Amino acid sequence: MRVVIAHTDLDGVASAAIITRTLGSVDKYVFIQPQALPRVLSSVECSNDCEIYICDLSPNSEGVNSITKNLRKLASSGAKIWWFDHHIWDSSWVKEVLDSGVKLVQDTSTCSAGLVYGELGVGDSVSERLSRATCSLDLWVFDDWLGNFLARYVGYSKSENWRRRVTAKLSSGSLLDSEILEVVEDSISRELEILSEALRKCGISDLCGIRVAYYYKSVRDHVTSYIAALLMARFNADMAAICRRGSVSLRSRGRVDVREIAKKLGGGGHRNAAGFSVRPPWIYRILILLGISSPYVRWCLSRIKSAVCE
Repeated sequence: MRVVIAHTDLDGVASAAIITRTLGSVDKYVFIQPQALPRVLSSVECSNDCEIYICDLSPNSEGVNSITKNLRKLASSGAKIWWFDHHIWDSSWVKEVLDSGVKLVQDTSTCSAGLVYGELGVGDSVSERLSRATCSLDLWVFDDWLGNFLARYVGYSKSENWRRRVTAKLSSGSLLDSEILEVVEDSISRELEILSEALRKCGISDLCGIRVAYYYKSVRDHVTSYIAALLMARFNADMAAICRRGSVSLRSRGRVDVREIAKKLGGGGHRNAAGFSVRPPWIYRILILLGISSPYVRWCLSRIKSAVCE
């Protein structure tokens, strides 16, 4: 049995597609956010003939102990486990994961799809093209136009079935066809509406000398980084905080190490792109359901401020 556990974005899906092309088949795909990794690993049942591939998911300070406990259990049952990730890890996390019996491939110089291709690839031109396009977008170097198309295609729907369908298409070698182009066109139309609303409804705050642009993102589209980049450029902000139900995404223009901020709040990521999970008081959750988000956003900012000004 082969199981792929990957992030929900292009890098995670592309990693899953490259694994599928390399191995020929995968029995089960699970696409998740990083905070769900402890729960998912605890539910996986594997034996001697089981292979688990974890892609584009990083531990965080709150979940690493549970993750390593579950990894040790799986490894002791005979499962073979590979973990490919390009986020920044604490040295203690690396040691704990390696000690649990996992083959860890962790490198911040490329994306996870690039790591999968470099480790498992066999010179396959489709996998190489897919990894290059993915890294272009995921590392924000934008040296391959295809990455922007594929990211919009992957993020068009949040359903598990959609991600499996996309993985199957990419693993088949179809990286650009009429269906993908139609989805991209529709996605861009939606994005323009979302970005216009973000400019109208965002806020600016000074947190101990750091200029922060913030916004409550209610839509599920994969436009968080686009919103953040737009707000930081438009308002000359050092950092953007995009608040969502249950999580906060942080982006930086380079001056601020947002990973350190997220880490203090139980999350993780990169220096210029990170995030953390939140569980606000019940009153804020009720207000969000009623369409009132400003108290929740202020609460999120207060948490960020406590980490920034510490």
